[in-house]
Amino acid sequence: MHIPDHVLSQPVLVATGAIALGGFGYGLRRMERRLKERSMVLMGIMAAFVFAAQMVNFPLLVLPASGHLIGGVLAAVMLGPWAGAVVMGTVLIVQALMFADGGILALGANFLNLGLIASVGGYAIYEPIRRAIGGKPGVLIGAMVAAWFSVLLSSLSFAVQLAASGWWSELPKVLGWMALVHAVIGLGEAMITGLVLRSVLAVRPDLVFEEQEDVDRARGWARLVLGGLGASLAVAAFLAPLASPLDDGLEFVGGRLGFLTGEGSAMIDGPMADYTIRGMPDVAQATAAAGLIGTITVFAAGLVLGRTISPGRASRGPIDPDSPGAGAGGGPGAHAA
Repeated sequence: MHIPDHVLSQPVLVATGAIALGGFGYGLRRMERRLKERSMVLMGIMAAFVFAAQMVNFPLLVLPASGHLIGGVLAAVMLGPWAGAVVMGTVLIVQALMFADGGILALGANFLNLGLIASVGGYAIYEPIRRAIGGKPGVLIGAMVAAWFSVLLSSLSFAVQLAASGWWSELPKVLGWMALVHAVIGLGEAMITGLVLRSVLAVRPDLVFEEQEDVDRARGWARLVLGGLGASLAVAAFLAPLASPLDDGLEFVGGRLGFLTGEGSAMIDGPMADYTIRGMPDVAQATAAAGLIGTITVFAAGLVLGRTISPGRASRGPIDPDSPGAGAGGGPGAHAA
């Protein structure tokens, strides 16, 4: 559900860009105050996994369209709502600059929908459910419900943005189609989010974010990086080439209602537009290669961003990879935003 350039009006692009810039900046400030070693490691891993997973479109079966994971709730459950939003922003920037997946002009709108609404809004739905049910079932059920709503709310946000771009008369029709298609896509989002979290809870339940947690638990982070990055690379290399070729939900609705027919060229094509590589005629191989490059890029970007904004990093001293308090500086306090 990445909005291309030239779909939304300039006032809407400016407004959503301002909201996104403020939200991203606020997220960074929250992380700067509360970031710890555990979250720095997970930021790179989550960015890599979300990027790779978003390449794998799944068919909707009941409609001639496809969908893919957004990953906003998954990132928020693992990292906290604001760190999850920053991870989503990092992924969106790389996708727009390198792969022309989502327009540069629409980057603010995409971050508002897929970052702030999906992660921060999704977490606001997840947390009360998790607290009410409790334990691992609370995490799983809360995350799956929030994941479904995050897709629906993000799609409805786009419908409002499109209406404000001159489509007010078509708002009921756009809302209806976007809600119908993305309600189905949301089922896939919920299932994938649940499967990933079920695996995490089975082997490393300490990795799930807790609001009042006061211990930084980055134990075994070297193995965590290898395992998380390895899984993300495997998704990009082996599953992305098998992605459904059908239009995604936004493209399907846009083609049906006509709001994508006047789409102009992207402001920046990117060196690997549409996840292709010049000189590689085999589409599957090019997709896998582009996916691997992108996965490593967002992993590095997430890790560097986390380490750059971490306060007092230089004064923390060496990290014991298997110590529960590794790299935290030893003091109490909540971790990532």
